Formats: sequence, C-alpha cells, structure tokens
Amino acid sequence: MSARSRPARGPRRRSTARGVSVWLIALAVAFIATVQIRSQAEVERSLAGTDTTSLAFLIDDLHRANDLLDAETTDLTKRQVALQSGTSGAADQVLTDEANRLRALEGLVPVHGPGVVLVIDAGGLKVLDLQDALNNLAVGGAEAIAVNDRRVVAGVPIEQAPGGVAIGGVVVPPPWTITTIGDANRLAETAELMTQQLRADRRVRQATYRVEADVVIRAVVSERPFVYAT
Repeated sequence: MSARSRPARGPRRRSTARGVSVWLIALAVAFIATVQIRSQAEVERSLAGTDTTSLAFLIDDLHRANDLLDAETTDLTKRQVALQSGTSGAADQVLTDEANRLRALEGLVPVHGPGVVLVIDAGGLKVLDLQDALNNLAVGGAEAIAVNDRRVVAGVPIEQAPGGVAIGGVVVPPPWTITTIGDANRLAETAELMTQQLRADRRVRQATYRVEADVVIRAVVSERPFVYAT
C-alpha cells in the first residue's frame, strides 16, 4: 500500500511548490514596484538645495537603480507567467533555475562570468578597509565575490584577527586579490574610482584592476544546515 501511495505525492508537492512560487514572485514584483516609487519620491524630496554636480550624480544613480529594478521586474514576471502556465516542464525549469541562482548567491557552487579582478597591495589595512572595498563592489554590481580564493557571501564573517583580516576564520594576508563577477562596465567604473582613492592612501603600495570577459570563482562555502525552532 505504501509503495503505491508514494508516486501520488510527487505531483501534489510540485503543484504546491508552483503555487507558493507564483505567490512569492507576485509579492516580489509588487515590492520592487513599491521600492521604485519610494526611491523616486525620496530623491525628489532631497533635491532642494542640491548643487548641479551632485544632482547629476543623483539622477544617474536613480536611472541605474530604476533600470535594474525594471529588469528584475521583467524577469520575475516571466517566471510568474511560466509557473502559471500549468506546463509542468516550464514550471520545473523555472524552479530549477531559481534554485541554481540561489545556490550561486549563497556561494555553494563555483561561478563564472564577466567581471573585474582588483589587486590591493598594502600594509596596515584593517577589516574596515576590506569591508568598505567589498561594499563598494557590491553596490557597483558585483554578484559574486572572492578575496584570495575565499568566497564572500552574506553570513560569512569578516573580522580583525591577531594575524590580520580574516574571512570565515581564515586570515587573508596582503596583497588582496578581490575577484568579482557581475556587470563588467559598472564594476570597471567602481574599480577605477576605488584604485584612484587607494593610491592616495600612504599605506597602499599598489592598487590595480583588470576587466575580464570570463572570471572564474571556484571557491565555495560549506553548506550550513537549517536550524528549526523547537
């Protein structure tokens, strides 16, 4: 009896997963639209008394943010349509693609793509210096980051250790080779500004970057078990 009942569970589980995914995607689309409207309203409120140069940067940043939100909305809408189509193959492919994307974001699998490699050779840099660099690159479009072959994702601690700066408990001595994957043009602009600022720092001996068509990040983080409340 139990052997016969097992096959019937698969479709129900897939149907439930598709239903939940459709709901989550619809919620994400609504959230993105709200963020976009609020971002525009906040910028408009902050324009009073702003000089022309700063205003130009604000407008450029807003346009980039809106373009990214529009692209994300379009992508989510396509996924929603595929899930609502009722076609098992299309829905399963969407779920598989989403699972792979999440595994890449969590650093569980190697990734490759266009990006920028930044090299910082310096003495006396602290954890805040590395965190600032990583934050700038993330804002600049980095979707995956590694430092000296140590994968950097949300939840991996970056701390000041007795031997220097540590990522996930492992010290990463200079020079720092920061490997990033994402929008190569945006990352190049960010890296250019970063290297200019770094060269003005007396602690920095050298700061360079290069754009690559296919950056490979092989470093991964260990999969962490889920912890359920009791």
